[in-house]
Amino acid sequence: MPRKPAGPRPRDTELLNALPTEIRNQVERVEALRAKNFTGPGYELLADELFRYAYVPLTAKMGSGEIAALAGESATPLALSPEEFQTLRSSQADRDGLAVRTIAAALHTFRRRALKERRWRPEENLGHGGRPASLETHFFGQCLLVFPREMRRWRAEREDRFARTANRLSPHYVRHRLGYETGSAPDGEVGALCDGVMMLLESAPARERAVVTLTLDGQSAGEIADLLQMTVPAVESVLYRFRRKARGWRRRGGLRLPSEMRAHALKTKRMAAGDH
Repeated sequence: MPRKPAGPRPRDTELLNALPTEIRNQVERVEALRAKNFTGPGYELLADELFRYAYVPLTAKMGSGEIAALAGESATPLALSPEEFQTLRSSQADRDGLAVRTIAAALHTFRRRALKERRWRPEENLGHGGRPASLETHFFGQCLLVFPREMRRWRAEREDRFARTANRLSPHYVRHRLGYETGSAPDGEVGALCDGVMMLLESAPARERAVVTLTLDGQSAGEIADLLQMTVPAVESVLYRFRRKARGWRRRGGLRLPSEMRAHALKTKRMAAGDH
């Protein structure tokens, strides 16, 4: 007959008695919750306390960028792009959302592994400085372990959201949004402009293409931020970089404006100069 897996090994009573009073009380609290299979009001209170303990430092470390280094000990180390660093630094909504989903995932794993399977053993596993790890410290470590997985899910969801909007881009769409008739073949200048815009965006990230798409729709930076779940400064930064790239490409001859658009731009520039 196959052997049954061995249960958790007995705990050393002498080591338990040597724990600081606060942590010994936590061990006793966990054992009392074990009798109710970690369900009911007592466990809900503990979960709420752990959530409140982890939430503030987790969002703070996302805002400072420190989270990537702290999560580097995970089995799947995390690498953040500069844009993701900027988003987490500037967007409270993104930090909140990631913190909530990370803590929820960590609570699920923590309940099973640390509590039910007795893997939280402060009498044996010492934390920083050689001190026994409290329940809260152990839980925060679990948050750091699951964060890379939740970050990747968040990243995929954002990419899907941006891609859905960006997929509307086409030469036909650009012509329509620029106010040109789309029922017939475009003239040479208009066609070249639309093709140039598409070539400029061809290798751009989905986020940039999505922002440009909504800008062509006439949406304001605030409206785009709401639709794409970004911050207004992030939207404005994307548009600034795209305009710089477009101006550079235009100077190199890769993007040519139709004659009426050039005339309008020149008139606008002269009027602005006259105001000064």
